[in-house]
Amino acid sequence: MAPEVDTRYIPAPISAHEPLDEREQLIKRVLNQKILVPDILSLMPAWTSEVQPDVDEINEEIDQWLPTINIDEKKKAKHRARGNYTFLTAVYYPHCKKDKMLVLSQFLYWIFFFDDEIDNGGDLTNDSEGTRQFCGEANRCIDDCLGPSPDCTPPAGLPGTVEMLYPILRDLRAGLGPGATERLRRELHDYVDGVNRQQRVRTSDRLPNPLYHFQIRSDDVGVIPSITQNEYAMEFELPQHIRSHEAVEFIVQECTKLTVLLNDVLSLQKEFRVSQLENLVMLFMNEYNLSLKGAVNQVLDLIREHYAICVAAEERLPWSKTDEKLNADIRQYIRGAQRLATGTAYWSYACERYFKNSQVNEKREVLLDLSYVRE
Repeated sequence: MAPEVDTRYIPAPISAHEPLDEREQLIKRVLNQKILVPDILSLMPAWTSEVQPDVDEINEEIDQWLPTINIDEKKKAKHRARGNYTFLTAVYYPHCKKDKMLVLSQFLYWIFFFDDEIDNGGDLTNDSEGTRQFCGEANRCIDDCLGPSPDCTPPAGLPGTVEMLYPILRDLRAGLGPGATERLRRELHDYVDGVNRQQRVRTSDRLPNPLYHFQIRSDDVGVIPSITQNEYAMEFELPQHIRSHEAVEFIVQECTKLTVLLNDVLSLQKEFRVSQLENLVMLFMNEYNLSLKGAVNQVLDLIREHYAICVAAEERLPWSKTDEKLNADIRQYIRGAQRLATGTAYWSYACERYFKNSQVNEKREVLLDLSYVRE
């Protein structure tokens, strides 16, 4: 769907003596604006949210685990206070057994630690060679643990964010079938390579086209491995001919796109405050000269569009006429994919990673504030 140009925005003239680059112009346009965003979950009405009941107990285990990993203490404290990734695990996998919750929560801690090393403000934000080496070490870990000859003992001298991944992947592998293990290996490589690619985008002179950027992010975003981990959480393995079926693949991709879209709306304030402008809202503003409201509405319309075609695709799923266990596994897998979208939104309203609870009203509308505020 081609976005409409919002002609109400007229950029201020730029002095020839003080030229502004593309990023500076965009920041200047949006600085100090506020926008009320509707309840994102209301845009996906058929997909309800549930929470696994053992969050508090698992968080106690997380609090015992965090001191054992080699991550900066301030970073650990920040993520624990604002993220509550155990709660995110609980909405991704609400029917998961308690004994599976710890490693799934640890994996999400790793995802956010890893991402933040390279995001704006991370240690590797402007270090392309360091990022290349860091991602290479992560990819070696993935092959060590999930390849055909597993060796889950981390070599000496690794960054803590890579070292911590070895036992997590070891434990995940123990609960996955061979097909799911190989899929997870490929998906994690795609994710790590995507993080590396995103770093290059952020250091480019030009901001990317939003539709192109949306596509490449949807292909390698970190939620795809979390969809595969439904098979670990719920103790089943989807046959490869089912997983590769057109409708299953389509729904996984659409749920991934939905997660990218809604996350970019809900994380807009946080990303703006660290000058991370490769957010779809900001990219639509830049590419099509939209106002902030017009760009947010564009992304909300995309959420509605992708939700509708995702729901319609369920009619094409390869249901068995005789195997009810297989049908139950298909339903579980598809619901798990849907929960990656709804769970990300539900969690965003329940923690303070992206905005303060005080910014959310009783209708679950969020008043995002694009000003530079020290938090």
